Amino acid sequence: MECEVCLSEEKSYTNLYLLRTFDLSPEEVEVRLRGLDFKLEITLAGVDIIFEDKENWDRARKELSEFIYSEDGSPLENVVGKLLKERGETLSTAESCTAGLVSARLVNVPGSSEYFVGGVVVYSNELKVELLGVGEETLRNFGAVSEETCREMLKGLKERFGTTSGIAITGIAGPGGSESKPEGLTYVGVYYRDRVHVDERVFGVGRNPNRFLSSQVALNNLRKLILEEEA
Repeated sequence: MECEVCLSEEKSYTNLYLLRTFDLSPEEVEVRLRGLDFKLEITLAGVDIIFEDKENWDRARKELSEFIYSEDGSPLENVVGKLLKERGETLSTAESCTAGLVSARLVNVPGSSEYFVGGVVVYSNELKVELLGVGEETLRNFGAVSEETCREMLKGLKERFGTTSGIAITGIAGPGGSESKPEGLTYVGVYYRDRVHVDERVFGVGRNPNRFLSSQVALNNLRKLILEEEA
């Protein structure tokens, strides 16, 4: 096994067999694919596993299926967009610390207007209340960076936009934070139809990497929620 760390968000490959994964460490890959010949590229978008032959690729594909989001090199925004488009679903976003990054990634995909209706950047508490209906008491009791606030952002998003899926993110991109709420603490919420999932993460890798990872978790969690609905 060879391993390369790349500081870019994603890379592209030609004439190779690729598995693009997220939420899987290089160490876990090495353990689970012991005995196979492969190369790893570690990016902010996850761990890319590259093979020169299809037999090893097929075996790894079965072993790591739950972590694989792309087999053709597509980034997550393309993968999620395709899932939504094929199912006739719609998506809206409510972003605080990511400040529109998820929306920007979504609209980078040609044809995204077929499923992405729009989003709001609610950086201040006032806008969280005014635009999404987050409770002032919720903000006083739990703070803007909390699971409770994230859930209310999702609720407000669904009520106001009426989309079949949604993403809400609130966190501390950094620098800053506190002992109880450190830099990189982020709550990533997604809903798909009637199912809701809120994920707590602590990245702590710097302001813009924290923001990108938050967007990556959001898109990946929505992808999983869509697929779980059909399982």
